[in-house]
Amino acid sequence: MVKVKISYDMREGMEQECQEYLVNRMAPVLSDLGFVVTDVWYTIWGSSPQILGGGELETMDEARQVFGSDEWTEVSEKLASMTENFQLRFLQVKN
Repeated sequence: MVKVKISYDMREGMEQECQEYLVNRMAPVLSDLGFVVTDVWYTIWGSSPQILGGGELETMDEARQVFGSDEWTEVSEKLASMTENFQLRFLQVKN
């Protein structure tokens, strides 16, 4: 099992556009690629990333396929224009 964490801060003034993009474009693309977002956290207080999302895939090969795809590159580049401090992390979990 591979846990995937995506975190970022939304650029000031782009919060609404960023949230709409995540829901209407990015999540459907990830779902089509076989990745289902299982949780999204919004930080309103503190110094953690403003947005932290996560999901799971069965294998690291699947993670490489999803996050190495042209589709991911396209949606992540658009998201990057609306965010700062973007990070994508993978954690291999042993059963």
